[in-house]
Amino acid sequence: MLYLLLMLAGIPVFIKGFKQVFGLDLVETFGQNTILLSLSLVVNIVTCIYIFNIVRTGYGLPVASLGLTIHNWKSDVKTGLKHYLIVLPVIIASGFVVDSVLRMFGIEPEQQDIISNLLSEDSLWVLAFMVFFGMLAAPIIEELLFRGFLQSAVRTTCSGLQTIFISGFVFALIHWNAHVFLQIFVLGLMLAYLFEKTGSLVAPITVHICHNTVTLAFLISYKHILKSHV
Repeated sequence: MLYLLLMLAGIPVFIKGFKQVFGLDLVETFGQNTILLSLSLVVNIVTCIYIFNIVRTGYGLPVASLGLTIHNWKSDVKTGLKHYLIVLPVIIASGFVVDSVLRMFGIEPEQQDIISNLLSEDSLWVLAFMVFFGMLAAPIIEELLFRGFLQSAVRTTCSGLQTIFISGFVFALIHWNAHVFLQIFVLGLMLAYLFEKTGSLVAPITVHICHNTVTLAFLISYKHILKSHV
């Protein structure tokens, strides 16, 4: 809940407060994409540090209890990639289904903010930062939060299937976009299943990185190559 509050309300409040106190408009000075991504990264890192503190100090557990282990990393990477190739068509198909149903009712599907920002961004440095955030920072941090911490906590009171469902549902919900909810939910279920199956974050992180990389590669190709033809 605190994470949601910081991401949805804390960042806008900080930007407005900074302007009132110091008289500097961060968005106007550095650009919206740079500031939002930078503050999101800070919030995510602070949240991870807080989680580490809870696990180590509050419960006296090793960080390996969060799935931070590379014991069978080669096997976990292969397992993750195999499952991703199997589930990817389902993710793509679910997107087409939702898009078709919405258009049948005259509803124009709404892009995620990160996609709109990437397609409209012209600065090479900002684009590089967005790609870094999407390909590496976000997958690692989100898997630590949603699988390593949340899923491990839910597992103590719920069955395996319930744990996978809750982890996938919250993961989709946090992205705050109804039009891509089903796609992210399917992805979240697979990531949660992989964590339950392997007991390590290696497989879900591998899949998350692959998925974000494929998505970003398509978006950048669309932005610079395909846009005039599609």
